[in-house]
Amino acid sequence: EVHSILQAIRQASLSVMTDPLIGTLNLAILPTFGTRWLMPRFPLFLKENPNITVNFVSKLSPFDFQRENLHAAIHYGAPDWPDTDSTFLMGEKSVPVCSPGIQRDYAMRTSEDLKQMPLLHLVTRADAWQNWFRSETTEPPADQGMLFEQISIIAQAAVAGLGVALLPQFLIQSELDRGELVIIIDRPLSSDSGYHLVTPVTKSNYAPTIAFRNWILKMVH
Repeated sequence: EVHSILQAIRQASLSVMTDPLIGTLNLAILPTFGTRWLMPRFPLFLKENPNITVNFVSKLSPFDFQRENLHAAIHYGAPDWPDTDSTFLMGEKSVPVCSPGIQRDYAMRTSEDLKQMPLLHLVTRADAWQNWFRSETTEPPADQGMLFEQISIIAQAAVAGLGVALLPQFLIQSELDRGELVIIIDRPLSSDSGYHLVTPVTKSNYAPTIAFRNWILKMVH
């Protein structure tokens, strides 16, 4: 406990002495959130903070701040990591989508119609379809469809006509804009979870972390 306290004091002292526009930021990101939401906006951060060097780590498994040299992570789920500070960024609303060909070939107008279709499931949101059907006061189908680990892959599976996916709308907006995916029933499922910027308490006052936290909060509000 004393070691942790002394480490926090040292980190705070370095933050005070360091120019907030100079330093290295090791940031862990979720793959699809990183490529589809963060990266298109990230040049703005670099423009405002040209002397901060950012290193990215991208993976789906939980990040281990004790073993990995990370200053912060963007995390989806409950803000329940020990010894961290968590800043809420945004929630998400998921909509049922499919390819235009699937929509054309099958008359899907109600939640009961969707029960007859192959449903694509995301591992990190395993109960999403069940929650959506129940929000429609419809009993979820018993059959389990194909499982996918990443939103970008399940989105492409839906584009290819493999089935119907329930996906966060803001992460598939490009496919919707291009007409590669269409929303079948426009009644989104709001998640109780959300995206958080998580930092170890020992690094919360690190100057580049503060700069990134301030910047991303501007981007989401």
